[in-house]
Amino acid sequence: MEYILEKSYDEFISRHEGINFHFDGQSAKLVVLRKNIDDELIEFFNFDKVFFQLFLRDEVVFLLVKFDELKWIDVPFVISKKVTLNPPQRDLGYKINIILASAISGKVYALRDEVLNLGLSKALFWSAYRQMKKPLTNLQEKINKIRAGFSSDEMARLSLGR
Repeated sequence: MEYILEKSYDEFISRHEGINFHFDGQSAKLVVLRKNIDDELIEFFNFDKVFFQLFLRDEVVFLLVKFDELKWIDVPFVISKKVTLNPPQRDLGYKINIILASAISGKVYALRDEVLNLGLSKALFWSAYRQMKKPLTNLQEKINKIRAGFSSDEMARLSLGR
């Protein structure tokens, strides 16, 4: 789905701040939901350099995201069994759509497209492939345990990619 800046979408209304990552096997979508969005945050999302990494632990995959001036954000990732995985193209990684939206109104405040580097795209593909072949058990327990043992910054230090 193509999103439009300044338009509200019901799917983003949650009343809770959070981050969602969706990978459909060909491209990805990262949605950051915030209750209070100011001009400075919008500027970070629109113009700052963004870094992506993957952290793998106990069969759980975390996408790590960092905008220049902001802290690392960790987003656990689980692939849907209904997804048809397509490996990244030979010369190009997966496209990722990054959206900053209001958790209250669903309004999109920032929207940009990036391309994951080829190495990170391959790692994402193989992580998703392994998850599809071997179902995760006790997922929430594993996520909680990993987050209790590692901060987002520590995950980034130990992760794949740059």
